Amino acid sequence: MAFQGLEVVHVVAMDQKQCIGQGNALPWHISADLKHFKEITQGGVVIMGRKTLESMGRTLPKRINWVITRDPNWQFDGTKVAHSIDAALIGAAQDAQQTDKKALFIIGGGEIFSQTIHLADRLELTHVALDVQGDAHYPAIPVAFQPQSREQHIDDKTGIAFEFVSYQK
Repeated sequence: MAFQGLEVVHVVAMDQKQCIGQGNALPWHISADLKHFKEITQGGVVIMGRKTLESMGRTLPKRINWVITRDPNWQFDGTKVAHSIDAALIGAAQDAQQTDKKALFIIGGGEIFSQTIHLADRLELTHVALDVQGDAHYPAIPVAFQPQSREQHIDDKTGIAFEFVSYQK
């Protein structure tokens, strides 16, 4: 279900119980996953919730950053602000089309993923072989999504096993 002719892509890392965050932070540090995320999203248009941006502490370089917040006075240098998911999608789609991009990347957090899973065309997921007691979770993956590719890895520094899986609707 392409949004205005653009592919909608979720990009996220999660543990075995679909935990994506703990205390407004990633519960692990896997360099290869961060590099993978950068390769997928760099040069593109990303959409995230306010808490996700604040957890990163900065905008993502070489990307157009859209942030969704209910706070009408919220601002952050280098971002475009929307007060609803629909407004963010419309603005991000206009930016993507003006810059000749083919996709919109939704990068978190849990609430944003839950509210947009039905719009997604592709999921770029990192399955991390951990069981973290976090407070943010990715929604159940709908049966309409089928794995298209898998790459298994082990982090050199931590020994954490993880897998990059690309799902297509």
